[in-house]
Amino acid sequence: MGRLWLVLGGLVLVGGTGWGEEKMDRAKALAELTALVAKNEKMTREVLSKAARDLAEAGQERIKAVQVYLESYRNVEYGRTQDGDTRFGEWRAQEREMISSLAFGESVQLQVRYVALVCREALGEKERPTAAEWLAYYHDLTKPENSTEVEEAVVTAVVAPPAGAQSKGKKRTDASKKQSTGMFDQPAKQSPLVRDRQIGGFLEEVPAADVAAGNEAAIFKKVLRPLLLEGKNKELLRLWDQRIGRMDERVEKKVKTLGADDYKILKRPELLWERASDQEALGEKEAAWAQKMEILRTCPYHPKLEEWVKELRGSLEGGSSGLPEKTP
Repeated sequence: MGRLWLVLGGLVLVGGTGWGEEKMDRAKALAELTALVAKNEKMTREVLSKAARDLAEAGQERIKAVQVYLESYRNVEYGRTQDGDTRFGEWRAQEREMISSLAFGESVQLQVRYVALVCREALGEKERPTAAEWLAYYHDLTKPENSTEVEEAVVTAVVAPPAGAQSKGKKRTDASKKQSTGMFDQPAKQSPLVRDRQIGGFLEEVPAADVAAGNEAAIFKKVLRPLLLEGKNKELLRLWDQRIGRMDERVEKKVKTLGADDYKILKRPELLWERASDQEALGEKEAAWAQKMEILRTCPYHPKLEEWVKELRGSLEGGSSGLPEKTP
């Protein structure tokens, strides 16, 4: 028994694990760690590059996008076994009408394209999608046949019927049909396309990965708007005008109650103020300040009036040495 312990002890000392005092060549270990990191980075880039390339290609054609998405959906939800194929076939037969619908195909194609862009974001500066590429995606997303929401607050607080109201007999639009499936509401990093390829861990630091591919408002606020501000791209102001115009049109068509006044009196001035703040950040300070003054004049009872006055006062007092120290 004593000899056995001696042998085991020797193994411990040689292997450097378990009991005993460990001996290690630190320089060699550090070099190995550096090599492991480099290998991991190389493998990560290869996986993400392949995903971005394959999904971008599939996203160019609706039928191909649906095929790729359904394959990932099957692998994630039903597994790759024969039993999984059987259960997936049953689900596909049950949901035949939904899967064959134009709305489903458009939603899938958008999601495939979006995940491809997110993968490129994760690859770093050299592979990062340009503002023009994000704009192209956003413009396709906001086409009438694709747009599922214009502004979350408008849909929730204005367009939605009051509690207890009956909606029987109301026709469901293509947008509501898309949302009713619940398949496309999750953030991009939770998409079957990501889970099937096991790349979710590589997307943790990418803000766009936390946004659903069809969430127009979130994509504008969290992806496109910061990118355009960073690049001092004045296309952002045109997008603001389009967004506010679409919301005006939606409220005008769908809201014939007090909710329309709530939008005009409360929400719309807030959107205009945000637009003016972006205009100021883009360098058009005088025009932005004039717009903010107009908002304050026309909305003297807005809940954010005091906050806005303080903000504009600070801009005016610090914006020009020719102004008095205190602006009335």
